Amino acid sequence: MTSRARGHRPALWQLLVAIRLASAIADYVFQPLPEPVANVTAPSVAATIIGDIIIGGLFPVHDKGEKACGSINADRGIERLEAMLFTIDEINNNSSILPGIKLGASAFDTCGRAPYALEQSLEFIRASITSLDPTEFYCSDGSKASAKQVPTAVAGVVGGSYSTVSIQVANLLRLFKIPQISYASTSAALSDKTRYDYFVRTVPPDTLQAKALVDIVLEFNWTYVSIVHSEGEYGESGTDFFKQEAKSKNICIAADIEISLIATNSVYDQVIKELLDKPEATVVIVFVRIEDATGLLNAASRKNLTGKFVWVASDAWGYRLAPVKNNPLVAQGAITLELKSSPILKFEQYFLNLNPRTNKRNPWFIEYWEEEHKCAWNGVVPKSAEAATKTTMKACKGDERLNRKITSQESKVQFIYDAVYAFAHALDKMHRDLCPGIIGVCKRMEKIDGEKLLREYLLNVSFD
Repeated sequence: MTSRARGHRPALWQLLVAIRLASAIADYVFQPLPEPVANVTAPSVAATIIGDIIIGGLFPVHDKGEKACGSINADRGIERLEAMLFTIDEINNNSSILPGIKLGASAFDTCGRAPYALEQSLEFIRASITSLDPTEFYCSDGSKASAKQVPTAVAGVVGGSYSTVSIQVANLLRLFKIPQISYASTSAALSDKTRYDYFVRTVPPDTLQAKALVDIVLEFNWTYVSIVHSEGEYGESGTDFFKQEAKSKNICIAADIEISLIATNSVYDQVIKELLDKPEATVVIVFVRIEDATGLLNAASRKNLTGKFVWVASDAWGYRLAPVKNNPLVAQGAITLELKSSPILKFEQYFLNLNPRTNKRNPWFIEYWEEEHKCAWNGVVPKSAEAATKTTMKACKGDERLNRKITSQESKVQFIYDAVYAFAHALDKMHRDLCPGIIGVCKRMEKIDGEKLLREYLLNVSFD
């Protein structure tokens, strides 16, 4: 490890050069996906909990729209974000973990887009590349200079959701030695520790899903299948492993069709047409993002293809309602995988009792409330997209209730719960070693050593 010069801080011009250099490095290292990025100059909005040690978060609070962030993402966005905030609350109320230390949060929306997520993640590393020294500045009235706002460093990041997002973010965070725990990114590519050495996850890689899908195909003696996969790491790596397993089991692939990242109804219609061109392959392996699963079934419904295909899908579809909500007939008989998880009962009580009047730390909650209850929260924040276009939309009262009879707890809640607790237990062990007998943050933990946190504590953490 190289030594660091002490007692010297860069002047403002040096700081600007450093930022520009970091930007140039990012432009060189990261290959942005071929999709438009909106609101690049808009200030970042975050869900926050004030604390002594901050954990970052990345969640697809909004769906990926055609040219910008789309509509609010209720389960994969809001519910997952609230799961992180709930877990931090629970840890802060437990005196046996991090005594005298309050864990905080700073969570951002990725909109399901890798370039946009990368832009938001720059907030996590601002403190690592920013150094403000009051002695470098002069006040004409002789008063002491102070910064209006000092960036808060994060000890680690929980996220992202999509593998394409996690891959881009992992490339950035590793440069600043910030550990990352994903609760949903299952791409096998992320298992390469020579490239993603600061990335870990609480979910299994897609290699296991691919084997499970092949086992299902063998169980039903299907030997001729088509594949539909999403562009990006999740769909591509999952499909590659499925084809490897299928080849060894003498399963033939009739067609392998990719859905582009910016898919429209015409794209989904074309996918259905290509599947129909292989009439003997009625079994379709579906390794796609949730948006593509919905678009695919919508296209099948438009063609009235009830009973035409047997869909065998990965966990992105799982048991989510969105793809089948308006397509019950064409989805009938589908077999979908879901990662094994257990509902967090305390979170269920917490989430069902959230209220837009009191939930001030989640800046997107009112928008979610409007969309979920089809009402308009007048005079508080801009209305949701649907509320804004319907003048007859009823007013939100604030006492509406969520209906769990139709939906269930989001399947990745447990993995988020596990990820936050992994950070908490690792930080707790680190605190006991570096600050023995001290309640609260001691000097040795004022700046978290990300490499030490990962290598010595996070990778060795164990808890029930």
